[in-house]
Amino acid sequence: MFRQAAEELNDSVLFASPIHGPGHIYRTLCHGAFCALEEPLSPADTRLLLLACAYHDIGRENDTLDELHGWRSAQRLPDITGLTGEELKLVQAAVDAHSRDESALVPTVECYHLADLDRGLTLATLLKDADGLDRVRIWDLDPAYLRREASRQRAAFAKELYLRYQRKTGGALVPAFVQEWKRLDEEGNPLPPSAT
Repeated sequence: MFRQAAEELNDSVLFASPIHGPGHIYRTLCHGAFCALEEPLSPADTRLLLLACAYHDIGRENDTLDELHGWRSAQRLPDITGLTGEELKLVQAAVDAHSRDESALVPTVECYHLADLDRGLTLATLLKDADGLDRVRIWDLDPAYLRREASRQRAAFAKELYLRYQRKTGGALVPAFVQEWKRLDEEGNPLPPSAT
């Protein structure tokens, strides 16, 4: 299913960015596939999770901290995915919740009035973990913030996946903005909003 999701990904709607662009999306799809296997999810829910992984950042307007980019992304899903009904609401709930503070996860998912709230919460937390594992790209992955033990155990894999991807594509192993953040922090200056 991962291969199919990657092959069917509509790159033209992705946010154009070295931080939240195609590289991040493909790695998040990979992490989502592992999450689905470890849960384990049904084939139907695996498909929904991978759609959420594919399009969770399409509502971004910039790379800074923005708790509403998930909501904006969720609004675009009907046209991009062709989903309707309960399947659409499940993916929208997960995508909307992924960019919000942890304390807002349940209320956000509840707003979608799902037939099976637990199913929606599972998809939302798995998306948050799949997305969170790729925080290695900004050198800010703390496994303690991941929700599932299996995800925490994949932190080393996430770093290796990122490093291999960057080497293969010729990308910088430590992006310039990370180096700038470290310099600002060492000088005691306030850091810009996190690029999560």
